[in-house]
Amino acid sequence: MFGGATAAKLMLRCRGHRQGCRNETRTGIMHPPRRPAADTAEAAALTPARRAVLTAGIMLATGLQFLDGTIVAVAINHMQGSLSATPEQISWVATAYLVTAAMFMPLAGWLSGHIGRRRMMLAAIVAFAILPVLTGSAASLEQMIPLRIALGLCGAVLVPLSQAAMLDIYPREKHGMAIGLWGIATTLGPAVAPVLGGWLAETYSWRYAFYAITPFSLVSFLILLPLLPEGLRQGQRRFDMQGFLMLTVSVGALQLMINRGEREDWFASTEIIVEAAIAITGFYMFVVHLFFARQPFLNLALFKDRNYVAGLLFVVLSGPTQFATVLMMPMMVQTVHAYPVLMAGFIMAPRGIGTIISMAIAGWLTQRMDTRILMIAGFAMLVVANYAVAVFGPDIGFWDIVIASFGQGFGMGFTMVPLSLIAYSTLSPALRPEGTALFNLVRGLSGAMSVALIVAVLTRTAQVTRSTLVEHIRPARELLYGADIPALWAIETMPGIASLNREIVHQSMLIAFQNSFLIMVVVPAAGIVLTLLIGRHKTQ
Repeated sequence: MFGGATAAKLMLRCRGHRQGCRNETRTGIMHPPRRPAADTAEAAALTPARRAVLTAGIMLATGLQFLDGTIVAVAINHMQGSLSATPEQISWVATAYLVTAAMFMPLAGWLSGHIGRRRMMLAAIVAFAILPVLTGSAASLEQMIPLRIALGLCGAVLVPLSQAAMLDIYPREKHGMAIGLWGIATTLGPAVAPVLGGWLAETYSWRYAFYAITPFSLVSFLILLPLLPEGLRQGQRRFDMQGFLMLTVSVGALQLMINRGEREDWFASTEIIVEAAIAITGFYMFVVHLFFARQPFLNLALFKDRNYVAGLLFVVLSGPTQFATVLMMPMMVQTVHAYPVLMAGFIMAPRGIGTIISMAIAGWLTQRMDTRILMIAGFAMLVVANYAVAVFGPDIGFWDIVIASFGQGFGMGFTMVPLSLIAYSTLSPALRPEGTALFNLVRGLSGAMSVALIVAVLTRTAQVTRSTLVEHIRPARELLYGADIPALWAIETMPGIASLNREIVHQSMLIAFQNSFLIMVVVPAAGIVLTLLIGRHKTQ
């Protein structure tokens, strides 16, 4: 009898192991064994109609932060004259928000565990309804900056908790769809804001660009108030004030260094050197503290999940392709190809459309095929699209730029959805608020650092190229007097020298953009190689 019971247990274990292997073979993700009812009870209790309404509310809430950030970028030139501010002063409207959001995003997980995700999300949404009105009514920068800091605190909470909520209302087998929908919300905000904010600022006032955020906030609040579930809590952990201060100060110093580095000429500035020293020292102290504290600020259980750690590494790699290209494409078409601002905006629209379409497709395909295939396909599209831009000449056509922009967006959607799915595939529901907070913090910092790096490469390459070309412009050089040299480049006259200088600057910028986009070819190519190295993990 005892031997028979033991054999039956062994058979059950083997059957469960084989089932896990089948799941792993289908998706390429290390899956856990069947989880207890607590993991899926919240999702299973929702009817399709209730889940659809909840999804719409969460997507609206997610888009608030991205809508606000993009509207500020559109309205900031109008604000400068109205508030009688210098470019240095007005830049703090954006910097105060970004730095605060980065500093306090790691706190979202702890607050969710102690106060509750539902309360935190609803409070942040209410703040997004009130604070933009106060910001739009501000009469001076002294009134506006504290409001932007307060809104940054709310944005730090809203982004990770909305992603955790989206994952919780869908069963695990539909997490690919949930991540795709959440990603669409992050794309729609920046896509709508330039048109909406620009029209309001031009037609009425920059203040109405801020007022426009309030209706979206109110609709989201009214949807989520009766429907948003609480979510699982981690339990009462002691607040690690020492670890929190170390992480917050170092993240804030790093974000300040990134935001102000180009303006202050990087390490030629004492301010940037001090900020870099604070960031490095703070991160070092935080890592040491993390391993020796009894209850550290970040739950070390996050780093025991191999899929989550792999997701963090990949999101660092995706920074240049996700964030830098968004900045570089409009700059290139305006600087090199002389498109007006409005036309540059239309050229960038296909990128957002491509991202939305690919995220929807990727969310559906993750349930049916190996996620690594999707990642490789996405990275391959980015390689092709970025290489196409890197070889653009000065006379490239409008539709060539549009197709390349669409390819960049489509490839990005195909990488971000499976990447996020891998990161959260085996993460405990109780760790999701803290996990999403850290994931989005790393994504934001890697994006900001990649943008700063690419801009530095662009600026340096343009300067070096111009110096190299100028060396060949000498009165004794016979080529400058050839029959094929335009008359307007005649170096005997001042207008000729000015015209030739403009052409040298134009060619220097073209070469600088080409070199910058070649870097953004190498990064997704490396992503393909790393994706191929991901093995099929055994079920735990």
